[in-house]
Amino acid sequence: MDFYDIKVSIIERWGAISAPAERIFWLYLISALILAFLSWAYYRYLVKTKKPEKTSGDFFSYVFDKDVYLHRSAIQDYAYFFINAIFTFGIIAQLLLSSYFFMMAFYHLLGALFGVHEEALLPSSLWTLGLYTVISALFLDFAVFITHYAQHKIPILWEFHKVHHSAEVLNPVTFYRMHPVDLFLTGLVAALLAGLAFAGFFYLTNEVPTVFEVMGLNIIVFIFYIFGYNLRHSQIWLSYPVWISHFLVSPAQHQIHHSTDTKHYDKNLGLIFAFWDKLFGTLYIPKGFEKLSYGINKKNPNPFRNVKDMYIQPFQNAWKLIRPNKETHERAVTFLFVFVFCMAGYILFLAIDKETIANTYSLASVNIEDLTWTEIQDALDNHHYKTVIIPTGGTEQNGAHIILGKHNYIIRHNAEEIARQLGNAMVAPVISYVPEDMHMEWAGTITIPEDTFESLLEATAESFISHGFKNILFLGDSYGNQPAQEKIAKKLSDQWQDKGIIVAHISDYYSGNGQMQWLLDHGYSKIKIGGHAGIRDTSEMLFIHPEGFRRNLVLIDGRVTGNDGDYHLAKKKIGKKMTHLKIDAALKQIRNLLKEEAKTPTAATIVKPYQ
Repeated sequence: MDFYDIKVSIIERWGAISAPAERIFWLYLISALILAFLSWAYYRYLVKTKKPEKTSGDFFSYVFDKDVYLHRSAIQDYAYFFINAIFTFGIIAQLLLSSYFFMMAFYHLLGALFGVHEEALLPSSLWTLGLYTVISALFLDFAVFITHYAQHKIPILWEFHKVHHSAEVLNPVTFYRMHPVDLFLTGLVAALLAGLAFAGFFYLTNEVPTVFEVMGLNIIVFIFYIFGYNLRHSQIWLSYPVWISHFLVSPAQHQIHHSTDTKHYDKNLGLIFAFWDKLFGTLYIPKGFEKLSYGINKKNPNPFRNVKDMYIQPFQNAWKLIRPNKETHERAVTFLFVFVFCMAGYILFLAIDKETIANTYSLASVNIEDLTWTEIQDALDNHHYKTVIIPTGGTEQNGAHIILGKHNYIIRHNAEEIARQLGNAMVAPVISYVPEDMHMEWAGTITIPEDTFESLLEATAESFISHGFKNILFLGDSYGNQPAQEKIAKKLSDQWQDKGIIVAHISDYYSGNGQMQWLLDHGYSKIKIGGHAGIRDTSEMLFIHPEGFRRNLVLIDGRVTGNDGDYHLAKKKIGKKMTHLKIDAALKQIRNLLKEEAKTPTAATIVKPYQ
């Protein structure tokens, strides 16, 4: 990490209040303030005894209690919040790689155990989207619970977790009072379980799984944040009814977790769901308001004098436990054995599956025109990127309802998705000047001679060959592009095959994609489907680039518009299917060609496909 990375990390930490993924996002703070008001009003006007002391005063004095926010412990929180941003940046960067590592490890394991399949075992639908949303939230929550449980039960880990429990007062920033070792352990287990959930759904559906989102967050996590998450670390008492507290962890339950009262030790370890605590025997449900004091224990609630101590002391204390002596020798040896065993397994996986690990590298973009030459050279030399897709489109009339750049928008989108799913491929700039003689009577169409197009394809391919690419793939979205692509691919393949270079025309993308049959099977006639700028093309544009579709047509008297079929039947939903068929046909042909039997998305592909 260089100084620029550190600066960016600190700036992002300062901007946490404007980031929905952060716990102190302004919307979550406002919702917490509203819930705090309801809690204050309840105890102020409805409860006479056994209630928080300062609820008898005004609301703002109760919520913004200066004894809390100006406490020495709170000031430690503020300082630690910003300094820890440097460590958090590096940890998150590594955990993103670890998450992909586990995804691929589990995916390959499933393939090895049950075989690779071309067809989805569980067709993607709203049901699978909803199920994955729930499963991913459950796996995330269990990851947090089980590591939290370990941090309380394993003495070495407890030394680091003490930093969080040393807070003598609670405020929303207390959440960030976590030692980097704590952060790394929790994140690693979360990455492992997230990888398991991802791999399972990816294996079953043959599509990159996504969740129902609000502001980029799993909707379940978003709702959890909205309903008082920030009150967990506060002096505001908000308890749920007993029956709800068996399923969801209330802010009061988490405050009890921070209590110095021995009866509260190691209780309520869950984040969202309380049933993990019930299962592990750590659930504690308050029957009413309980006056609490916070810290590690009553005798010495906060042993850390400053932020430096919060980082250094846990290592010193952990070493005292690990250092061999009569009482701890056996425990230390066991811990070290498990650690070495896990690291050996990790290194063994790296050694065995070099292809997969090479693909964990994430380019800034799959588009060559969006990369620097050094990024491309590094990907070629060190990260197993050896495939380039050369997409060809065209600039031609498409009736009065679709713009002339139709093919260029479609092929760019599809080539990018194909490259992402291949995992080690880049995409050349779209060739938009192609033979278009048949459309030249309509204004705006651009055509070039067939031999010029062939020369352009050949020169483009040889440029990439000269730089070290081994697989050159022509991908054309227009009928007129196919003959030249096939001809030049054969010529160059014959010329370069002795060097282990493949030059191929991916014909199935255009002519073997099954679009026509799918539409026929769904009740559309050939006449209605049409060919040029008909149902298929129009639907694809509605899905990929709806701005390129014109509803208010400009018509020229006495001139044929230039399209056929009934484009009025086009739908975005059909366009999504047409797009899937093209991409899937191309991927299948490419994988057969390159003898790659399974999809291996890179870390950069863990995004919503076809969005």
